[in-house]
Amino acid sequence: MNDVDEVKSRLDIVDVISGYVPLKQTGKSFKGLSPFKTEKTPSFIVSPDKNIWHDFSSGKGGDVISFVMEMEALSFPEALEMLAKRAGVKLTPRSGSNQTNASHKTKLYDACQSAMAYFHLSLSKNEKAKEYFIKTRGLSSATIKNYKLGYSPDSWESLTNYLTKKGFKVEDLIAAGLCVEGKQGKGAYDLFRARVMFPVFDAQARVVGFSARILGNEKTAKYINTPQTPIYNKSEAIYGLAQAKEAIRQADLAVVVEGNMDVVALSNAGFGNVVASSGTALTQLQLKQLARLTGNIAFCFDSDEAGIAATLRAIDIAATMDVKIDIISLKGAKDPDELLKKGKSEWQKAVEGAKYAPDYLVEIAKSRYGTTTAPGKKQFIKFITPMLLSLHDDIENQHYTKVVAQLLDTTEDSISKLVLAKTQTATSAYSQPNPELQPDSDSQADPSKSPSEKRKLTRQEKLEQILLELCLAFPENISSLDDLDLDQSSELHRRIFKVIKKSPKAKFATILKALPKEENYVKILSLRGEQNYADLTAHDIRLEAFTQVARIQEINRQNAKHQLARQLSEAEASGDTKKTKQLLRDYQALLNED
Repeated sequence: MNDVDEVKSRLDIVDVISGYVPLKQTGKSFKGLSPFKTEKTPSFIVSPDKNIWHDFSSGKGGDVISFVMEMEALSFPEALEMLAKRAGVKLTPRSGSNQTNASHKTKLYDACQSAMAYFHLSLSKNEKAKEYFIKTRGLSSATIKNYKLGYSPDSWESLTNYLTKKGFKVEDLIAAGLCVEGKQGKGAYDLFRARVMFPVFDAQARVVGFSARILGNEKTAKYINTPQTPIYNKSEAIYGLAQAKEAIRQADLAVVVEGNMDVVALSNAGFGNVVASSGTALTQLQLKQLARLTGNIAFCFDSDEAGIAATLRAIDIAATMDVKIDIISLKGAKDPDELLKKGKSEWQKAVEGAKYAPDYLVEIAKSRYGTTTAPGKKQFIKFITPMLLSLHDDIENQHYTKVVAQLLDTTEDSISKLVLAKTQTATSAYSQPNPELQPDSDSQADPSKSPSEKRKLTRQEKLEQILLELCLAFPENISSLDDLDLDQSSELHRRIFKVIKKSPKAKFATILKALPKEENYVKILSLRGEQNYADLTAHDIRLEAFTQVARIQEINRQNAKHQLARQLSEAEASGDTKKTKQLLRDYQALLNED
């Protein structure tokens, strides 16, 4: 038994999921309200028999690991590690060096956790730091506690001495980014001194680093952050994500701001779905984490030139992802914290008035270059072309092509031709080369994700899915597959069809054993069938199965006709009379079937 199977076997899926979603038993299954969509009638199903869950409102489903991935915005390895701890399973290290690295990282996590506790306690003892958070910033004690805000004493060695007395080695403190090595390698001193502290948590709520703000007006950096360490990657770290997860999921919106203080201030005002990019330009890795929680992301960066540049860069990165991007513009305020001083309603209005990213870019182009002069039009189209290229939806592309054509007083065809000519060479007019844009570091096959979630299904695949639901939930309908040409079935489902058709009386466990890669997907299809058709009679269920077969056969006939029509056209063009006659007979035979 591998690690994944052992973790799943030791955990009760109902017990784990009920920690996130209230469940009630209905027969063999458990039901609850979807954690992904707002609904009044429960459509979230957990089957302890199949060790699977499925949410009918969103179409999501999988095993206990995939559920934790969704709820905690974790990658597969992160979710497995989290559940392994809960199950008491020690994961098998891939190599001896990996085991050593894991042990080293654990020490760094522990050191950062202890440092956070030390800074949080120090805050309660420093009047100046408390005054900054409570009086100057207006934060409640609950907010300070929620974000574990702290203070680093004005001392060169207070943290170092505290942690070494607790048993931490100096080299580990340096590796964790808490201390700096002394001159000529002698001793170490605290990195953070006389600053208010903002702990940064990872997706598993572990402290990985800190952002520190100076309290006075000293001529030094206003903010300093933990350097890159084995546990802190500035390209992945998102400030406030651990606290904002649930609020983001409930609002179905993640708001990304520039500063940590903006996050804390907005949360203090009751707006909990806000995060920041931890002192660095927003990266694709950070956006991927947010996209696990919601398909709607709004950027609200400062209204100065640097903020606008950061907004344009973030839009450019997000264009490669399946998320909707809005832009929140602030009027009469430099940042959200300043806007809040005018009242909570002002922030709410700003969020409600957010512009869809393409509309925002059009407005930026108009204000920067104008649309009346030839040079202005040239710069306008140069700026806006990357956006037009990023629109993969035909309707959206046509809409903005029309908008741009009208603004520039030209034809849509000329805009389309211009954009098409630049397709191979166009680069963003507002972004710089991004070293963080690399393939996802954990881009491994995810055994807990159903194949149908990876892309939109074709019409034939959707019909095949229904047919499989009927056959897997009610095996007596497998005989309906006798009329189906499985060689013409989709790649997605062909293997499943062949396994169940070959052994129509096989037990469900036997089918799963023959389909190890599709195990979770098959379980979900079976669960969907049981839930969707539970109220139908056996006769109606059988009729439904044969109806899907007939619809799939019709699609196959239409595909065959289109293919023959193309071949016929090619044969006629080449003057191949013999082949043309044969193709005509084949085509007529298909027509006779209609």
